[in-house]
Amino acid sequence: MRYRLNHSKGGEKEMESRSFYTQLSHAPVRAAGNDVDLSIYRKAGEPTYGKFQYKAPAEGLVQVNGSHSEKFEWTDNFEIAYTKVGSKGPLVLFLHGVPTNRAQWEDIQRHVGRFCETIAIDMLGMGESTQPRQYGKKKDKGDNDRWYWKHDADYIEKLMQHEYPGRKFIFVADDWGSGIASHHAAKHNDRLDALVQLDPIAFDGYPVNEIQAIGRASMIPNTPEGDARFAAAFGAFDQTLALIYKTLVHDPAVFNQYKLRRLTFPYVDVDYERNGTGDGVTDVAKSTTLRLKMHNIRVLADRAAILSPALLLPYDAKRNPEGVKYEDITVPTLIMWGEYDNIMPAAQTQRFANVLGTDNVHITYVPRAGHFAGIDQPRFVADTIVNFIRRVKGRKALADINLGNEGIWKGDERLLIEELRAIYGIEVEPH
Repeated sequence: MRYRLNHSKGGEKEMESRSFYTQLSHAPVRAAGNDVDLSIYRKAGEPTYGKFQYKAPAEGLVQVNGSHSEKFEWTDNFEIAYTKVGSKGPLVLFLHGVPTNRAQWEDIQRHVGRFCETIAIDMLGMGESTQPRQYGKKKDKGDNDRWYWKHDADYIEKLMQHEYPGRKFIFVADDWGSGIASHHAAKHNDRLDALVQLDPIAFDGYPVNEIQAIGRASMIPNTPEGDARFAAAFGAFDQTLALIYKTLVHDPAVFNQYKLRRLTFPYVDVDYERNGTGDGVTDVAKSTTLRLKMHNIRVLADRAAILSPALLLPYDAKRNPEGVKYEDITVPTLIMWGEYDNIMPAAQTQRFANVLGTDNVHITYVPRAGHFAGIDQPRFVADTIVNFIRRVKGRKALADINLGNEGIWKGDERLLIEELRAIYGIEVEPH
């Protein structure tokens, strides 16, 4: 097999034909072994953290002076928290599911960041983003449509334009985030290079029992007496969260007390063995004193209460005006679904291939994975995303050569990747 590389520099210049025989016929390097060695890849660099200042179209009641403060104020000045990993290659946005936050993507983002420039955000009302209770209800006491997924597309578009003016990106979303991504892609299709949906909520498969039970609690009045009723009803919410998380994965062992902390922190005091005085003795939380963040839980209930199948079924001017205009999504799309997802029906996968405005729909089932397939199988999901981006953007667009991150390696991968970088003109900073 011979491969010819063409480069343009003031005109078409044909380079000498190259053979891949040498690169793919190395003798194994015995000392390298046959385990996956991710150190051969370009380093993604240290994560950077920040917050985007978002001027919202309506006010919400925001907690002031800490997560257990009793002081609140109405404001439309919100913050959207983000984590950036990687500095070269195609731009990728990650959006999480519920009830989680951007930490859900950390393992995957670290690997994709070797090949792409990435950003993961906390959606409004979750994680470290602003938690506006009664969002939009200061003047309108009726149903609160500010929490419709289509409205999340506003701050996402403004954030991406602020941080990456004019750049197109690949939108990767999971669970709840995929409902937002569908609305965003339908409205801003020209801003995307591609769309990736992982176990997406879609069509009439949502809501689910686990979230409905939380949403119903939004009916408890927002009064001091109502807050007391809410606190009593959610006194075991940390246990509820743990059960939900372990239902959302195929292998419950992927979650333990420590791993759950990065996901539960918006709703539970996470580092409870360290108290205000820092001595590890005074006022250390016990089972009866561990504090739940009731304001944040009420925000989650507000969000969950308003969402319905109509918001994810296809748009119809008369019968479903709040639906998704799936036919307006014409970018290449990857749909991934956990093989053992028992929350959202995997049979919905094929529906995307028939309603999107593109024939370029790739479908992949994630083996040995539940609804949170990226937590069950982060390496498989990360590799699938990188390979999909390579197909969409081309080999030379990636910041490094991808040789995968699973399986049994031959042992010559360090030699192979260095030579392929030379062929494709990919420069990687020395470690």
